[in-house]
Amino acid sequence: MGRINKKLHSLLGSNRLFWFIFGIFIFEASWIALSAAYPQAFDESFHFGLIQTYSHHWLPYLSKQPVGGDVYGTVARDPSFLYHYLMGFIYRLINLFVHGQVGQVIIFRFIDIGLFAASLPIFKKVLSRVGLSDQLANVILFLFILIPVVPQLAGQVNYDDLLMPLVALSALLSFNVIDQIKAKKLDAKSIVWLFLICLIALLVKIEFAPIFLGIVLYLIYLIYESYKLSTAKLIKQFISSWKKQSLVWKIFVIVLFLFLGSMFVQRDVVNVIKYHSVDPNCSKVLTAKQCNNYSVWNVDNGWHQAIVDSRTKVTFMSPVHYLGSWAYWMWYRLFFAVNGPNNFTNYPPLPLPIAASIIVFFYFIYSIFRYRRSILKQNSYLVFLSWICLLYVAILIFQGYSDYRYTDTLELMNGRYLLPILIFIGAIAGSAFSLSLKSSVSKKLIFSMLVLIMFLEGGGLLTFIARSDNTWYWNNGAVVNVNHEAKKITSKLVVKGQETYTTKDWFFN
Repeated sequence: MGRINKKLHSLLGSNRLFWFIFGIFIFEASWIALSAAYPQAFDESFHFGLIQTYSHHWLPYLSKQPVGGDVYGTVARDPSFLYHYLMGFIYRLINLFVHGQVGQVIIFRFIDIGLFAASLPIFKKVLSRVGLSDQLANVILFLFILIPVVPQLAGQVNYDDLLMPLVALSALLSFNVIDQIKAKKLDAKSIVWLFLICLIALLVKIEFAPIFLGIVLYLIYLIYESYKLSTAKLIKQFISSWKKQSLVWKIFVIVLFLFLGSMFVQRDVVNVIKYHSVDPNCSKVLTAKQCNNYSVWNVDNGWHQAIVDSRTKVTFMSPVHYLGSWAYWMWYRLFFAVNGPNNFTNYPPLPLPIAASIIVFFYFIYSIFRYRRSILKQNSYLVFLSWICLLYVAILIFQGYSDYRYTDTLELMNGRYLLPILIFIGAIAGSAFSLSLKSSVSKKLIFSMLVLIMFLEGGGLLTFIARSDNTWYWNNGAVVNVNHEAKKITSKLVVKGQETYTTKDWFFN
């Protein structure tokens, strides 16, 4: 038994296993990119359409709504635009050689797979810096790529694919700055790179704002703790460090800051001044006729008008009840299956991966409750990540509840919204599990292997294969045949459970 434990321990901690995980992820996402018909469920047509729109603009500073842009909302005022703007240049190049939509979409899907995949080695470094063993870090990353929504998001055109490596980088760079502040040796280069990455992430997706706010507030707290009221010393260190940098580097970062800063001012700052919101409602920017072409606004406005026109008072669920619904649907929509252009129909998760997630969740709650003080005392990185996760989730819930009160409909309950912080939660959970099972290597290995095996029984790509049918695939004979053969094979190996909803509790579409 001891020899088996050593071999498993060595395997789980090997660098080869990490690159195997990396390869599995590329394979999963590539399969979906080559199989799933356009558009996929996570706003793929929205993002690809905006890329095409920005391909007609050399500069990102849009003074007015572009022609044909009404279907995408307030394009000229959208604070989340950098991904579409940058991809617009790539679209110009691709369009010179590939004119069909199918070919263009597939190329962009593979670009996005590369972007998402780039986050995995960075997240591995984040987990290592937190103090997790290579074994635990590999297990966390393996479980992450086996969450069905992960390869499905990576295998389609979506700005989240660029956000993921930026989130990972922001955490890693924050660790460097945290170390420097605690050692009272502030490095200008680290500070500059951190805020450049954060600024880029904000322009890619405004929902990065809670993470950025968390970073700023935590660093301010650390600076106060380390420097107390000696701000002059802090400024002196920064200036001294800045002077030591090369002239080329200084010019580069100043130009980059000016470019990114001008875009931030032109969108976010002007939005706040003019519309009193970073991301203003469509009706504040465009006419009602224009907004009606934007499906998201049109649906939300219809729901809101139904509340306004109702002769009976609408009774909203309490915040506590809402929180329970939010937690349920966020969990569910990490593991569910959803097809593409056929009305984005939802299908239940496969039983074993979702059962494993329940086991992990409750053991996580138990470990956190029992070892919370020890976890937070381990290092400031875990405190930092805990703070980031709490702030991100709190703002996400607050925004969702506000939208619910506006529309009387449960919105913003997609599990993919949690993906930017899911590895951070994994780092906290991993630390808790390590403390809980610290007395026995065998227990750690058994628990890890049990959860992995259950996730492998239908997680990741296998959920797509098990639940899909011809309406999910590209209209291509080879694609359909390959997926049919894969479905036959997996049906003999994977426990599929119910393929349709059997109770109202599972329905959410």
